[in-house]
Amino acid sequence: MRMLRLLRLTITLSVQQRLAHRADLAFSLLQTAVGMASGVSAVLLLFARVHVLAGWTRAEVIVLLGAYYVVSGLLRTFVEPNLDWFAERVVRGELDDKMLQPVPLLFAVSAGSCHPLAFAEVVLGVGVMIAGAAGSGVTTGHVAACLLLLATGTTVAWASRTLLAAMAFWAPGLEPTVLYGAFWQLGRYPTAVYHPVVRALLTYVVPVAFVATFPAQALTRGASLLLLAGGVAAAAASVAVTRAVWGAGLKRYTSATS
Repeated sequence: MRMLRLLRLTITLSVQQRLAHRADLAFSLLQTAVGMASGVSAVLLLFARVHVLAGWTRAEVIVLLGAYYVVSGLLRTFVEPNLDWFAERVVRGELDDKMLQPVPLLFAVSAGSCHPLAFAEVVLGVGVMIAGAAGSGVTTGHVAACLLLLATGTTVAWASRTLLAAMAFWAPGLEPTVLYGAFWQLGRYPTAVYHPVVRALLTYVVPVAFVATFPAQALTRGASLLLLAGGVAAAAASVAVTRAVWGAGLKRYTSATS
């Protein structure tokens, strides 16, 4: 509950700061809407040529694209604004101010501030999912399973992104975010369309399957108890691994004053 209150305060302060620049708000919303419209248009153009893509219909792929935008928007809102500067501050030994705050350091570093304008992507992503699922016989159980897998997918995505940032404790000059971002873009389509090796990477290394494919599948086709249990287990394991790696990395950190 304490973390939730801190998150609420963080969001409130960030919104107040952003609202001072109304032009930025309007431009950001327009940019997000145009970007998402281009993504949906690409899917529609693709299905103008084919009827099914690796066993997925047009409506199902649109739902998947919406799920991808939802999780991407959450990361852009709450995670990326914090981790973009992380490697540089580790190199300079400038984490001291975060370490002195009366909150868990992992929270302060990965969710201590937010970019509220990016949340528009989440809202529009939900709209894309609803539009894609309309008329597909979606049940309450499908919606509940989708929400659960979206939550677990977001947790896994946060953990993988935080682990990537934590590599700065061991290899400060390494910049793997470009490669990670390239893999992340592959989540716009079902993992079934890729080569088995790439599919395995997108499931177990860069967890794009948890982010979009599984939630979309749950909303349009339903989800088995095994898939739901696997999602929860993956989320719990990712958090545990992240905490362990983070603790090990902090032992290597040297502040600017030491």
